[in-house]
Amino acid sequence: MERADVVVVGLGAWGSAAARVLGQRGVETVALERFRVGHVRGSSHGPTRIFRLSYPEAEYVRMAERALDLWRALEHDADETLLVTTGGLDTGPGAERCAGSLAEAGVEHEWLSKEECERMFPGIAATGRALYQADAGVSLAERTVAAQVRLAAADGVEVREETEVLALRPRDDGVGVDTADGPIDARVAIVTPGAWAARLLDVPVTASMQTVTYFAPRDEAHPWPTYIEWGEEGFAWYAVPREGGAPGVKVGEHRPLRTVDPKDGPFEADPDAIEGSADFVRRRLPGLDPQPLASETCLYELSPDEHFVLDREGPIVIGTGGSGHGFKFAPLLGEVLADLATGRDPALPVGKFSLARFAGVAE
Repeated sequence: MERADVVVVGLGAWGSAAARVLGQRGVETVALERFRVGHVRGSSHGPTRIFRLSYPEAEYVRMAERALDLWRALEHDADETLLVTTGGLDTGPGAERCAGSLAEAGVEHEWLSKEECERMFPGIAATGRALYQADAGVSLAERTVAAQVRLAAADGVEVREETEVLALRPRDDGVGVDTADGPIDARVAIVTPGAWAARLLDVPVTASMQTVTYFAPRDEAHPWPTYIEWGEEGFAWYAVPREGGAPGVKVGEHRPLRTVDPKDGPFEADPDAIEGSADFVRRRLPGLDPQPLASETCLYELSPDEHFVLDREGPIVIGTGGSGHGFKFAPLLGEVLADLATGRDPALPVGKFSLARFAGVAE
């Protein structure tokens, strides 16, 4: 039987980050991807994601600070730009909580009046004051995943695409990883399958299809920040500046609705979601032409509380539950998952991300 010290299952943002760290540490690693790296049937494809320090919970603010340093280290190692700083605005009820968390973590931020906001960012129609945090920006998603895989391979990780994992067989001395090409015997498996999590792991994670739409700026000279308009119960509209080859400014709504089985994809963009984004552009983002340029889908892997699952059960390290906000933490969570696999302390609030918090949650 083929053997490896660690097998990584799934090479999206988190899995590719973990593979890179393991390669840096000289750990014998095989990294498996069900499709091709960068495929469209998961959560990590497309040109852009929001990076921000602003969060309603101080734990996430501190994690984002750690992640920012690791993003810069990743850029240095990859010798390419992977995080573009634009500054970020938060508005709505959640902005107050974000300001409190930033203050608790000692992170600089400021409130802009409606007039200051519109002078600074003429493409946005502010409804009142807005929270501004200068470190926010745009993660170049598909470039980041590709760079992490490339760096991992350069450090000796064996990367295998189009290799489906059929089952995991934990034992006292390790884990058997059954693939369509045959079994691999490993000391530890890091399992980061994104929206496919429930097919391999006993976790209360569901796949939700999301549609995002791109719009053209009316004036190319106007600067764009990341923009989040918080609604009630955690729902939010967001806009991501055009970077990394994106066809326009990306607009979408964080409102998990349609649960899907990822094997039924790839999925078509939702016309109602596209029209909803166009309507939001007309109301809040007059600096964009409301005629959609393009749309795409991605799959959230949703945990019941929308916090991550970062845990180890025997020989299996679990990394799932990104819930639509996990990409910004990829370099940090790569280290966390590698730490869990190699017996190091990941220095995270363990209870917040443990699988045990879902004990008793109904299927």
